[in-house]
Amino acid sequence: MAKEQNLKQKVQQYWNTAQLCKTRKQKITFFDENQEAFKLDPDDGEDAKNQYWEQNGMNDDDIEEFEEGALLGDGYPDEYKIFAFDYLITSGKVFSGITATPMHEIVSLITSEKLQEKLDNEGISYSGSEAEDEVMLILERIAKKKGLTVCEDDLEAATKVTIQEMRDWIDDHYED
Repeated sequence: MAKEQNLKQKVQQYWNTAQLCKTRKQKITFFDENQEAFKLDPDDGEDAKNQYWEQNGMNDDDIEEFEEGALLGDGYPDEYKIFAFDYLITSGKVFSGITATPMHEIVSLITSEKLQEKLDNEGISYSGSEAEDEVMLILERIAKKKGLTVCEDDLEAATKVTIQEMRDWIDDHYED
């Protein structure tokens, strides 16, 4: 049971990090720095290689050279790293059950009243980048505590909506 939980945590951690990888260079770096993420399902890893070899029309000599390069420390070619990222992380079996949390669910993590209270306690005004940074941090902390998957873009959008909802709530509850 603990081993299964540990695997789920690793998958979630790799998934969260992978969501930040948008460019080819970021995918290559992710591959280089997170080798374990590509080995969580050995069968899926083999399928990725076979698919890559087939797609590139590689013969037995090419495949042998490909594998030797990886074993001798040269690593895999960048094109394969990008392919493996897309094949295994973006659409692989291990990561298939993970979906990002919808923005409305992120917004609902904290009430407007509670958010106003937190910002007041920190002495932060309700507008500006300081408020946005603080609200984003609050939402991210609560999401992590609840084990939710949130990508940075959704978190930024939810932050803006949450701040606007808080302002509207203040207007409704503190009218002169």
